[in-house]
Amino acid sequence: MSAELVRARIDAGPTVPLMWLVVFFGFLLNLADGIDVVAMSVTAPSVAVSWGLERSALGSLFSSALFGMAIGAAGLAPLSDRLGRRALLVAAIFLVGLSMLGVSWIASSGSVTLFAMLRFISGLGIGIIFGSAPALASEFMPSRYRSLAVSLVVMGYPVGAVLAGPIANALIPDYGWPAVFTAGGALTLTIGVVTWMLLPESPEFLASRPGDRPERESTVNGVLARMDRGPIQGLPSDVTPPSSTPVAQILTADRRFKTLALWTVYFMGFLTMYFMLSWIPTLFVDSGYTRSQGIDALTGFNIGAIPGILILAFLTTRLPLVPLLSLFFLSAGGVLVFVGLTEPSELGSLMALMFFAGVFLHGGFTCLYALAAQVYPSDVRAAGVGWAAGLGRTGAIVSPVFAAALITAGWDMYALFVCFALPLLAVGFLLWVFSNDD
Repeated sequence: MSAELVRARIDAGPTVPLMWLVVFFGFLLNLADGIDVVAMSVTAPSVAVSWGLERSALGSLFSSALFGMAIGAAGLAPLSDRLGRRALLVAAIFLVGLSMLGVSWIASSGSVTLFAMLRFISGLGIGIIFGSAPALASEFMPSRYRSLAVSLVVMGYPVGAVLAGPIANALIPDYGWPAVFTAGGALTLTIGVVTWMLLPESPEFLASRPGDRPERESTVNGVLARMDRGPIQGLPSDVTPPSSTPVAQILTADRRFKTLALWTVYFMGFLTMYFMLSWIPTLFVDSGYTRSQGIDALTGFNIGAIPGILILAFLTTRLPLVPLLSLFFLSAGGVLVFVGLTEPSELGSLMALMFFAGVFLHGGFTCLYALAAQVYPSDVRAAGVGWAAGLGRTGAIVSPVFAAALITAGWDMYALFVCFALPLLAVGFLLWVFSNDD
């Protein structure tokens, strides 16, 4: 009831600068995540040459971070429903920044084990941010703008991914691949300091936080005042903690179908998204293009995210979210099938197709977080988003290793694009089923 009172107050007024400031901080946190994840992808060819690694070893390095993300999203992000969004997000961003610097420090060791461990630790922080940042942004915004806010927050991830490509092309020729992780880690820690100083806590979380807190009402009203909302009277000082675990709360009878459907959609979306993010540069190099062209192809794919996310986020303020998501996933699958079947070799055509694949795949994938955020109430929102992102991320873990096995078996870039288009087509059809279960 406490969170519902706060939600009603937030919904009753217009958006204000503080709300957009929270969205901006969420954007910055995800931007740091995007730089971290794609830093591994754009440095992979250089790491392979420097350390004499086979493609199968690169697959395990990709997956170590993704495994950490799964645990961070499903196991640690739900803690923000108990400990607070702000505290966990600040801790997570420092974890990401320090682990990136750690990679640059062990670069001369040639230790794949240490590299994988640091990537796993970084993944833990990224998983927390994926689960908690969308929840925080959605709780500061009026309901009619929630999908837009969450989409803008998650858009930081592909923007960071876009920045990673030019950073790599600028640094690797003169300073080597470790410089990419040094620059990324320094930027991430800077974002962490600013976030710690300025990011406020969610009023919905403060209202529903378990325990006896006599100051609860004044604390909540203080945040509401910063959003130009009137005070609330009658908030209980004591809130009883839930008796069941977070995952049990999102698998109750009335939530079970949508939760399982959401997990399936996330799994298949992650399967293809992380194939593209992990392997585009290497596949281009293996197909006869230069390292720089491979990185440019990945950058083009990630640049497509910006118009894709903005277009879809804008449309969600006027049209139902789920049919739009279905259309975007089907379109992304269609682009990859077209590339795989027509096998274009002209670089300009390939770059354009990578861009359009990014428009539809990034756009649809990002708005999955908006879908998860609107399915669950405040007291289990981080758990709902975190478990969807965490279990879905098993698809991201499987994806690089599965692709590495297919490459070892002789599959070329075009065959792989067709293979990884199939999960996107399945997501498009499953979302129609999801939308009809109301």
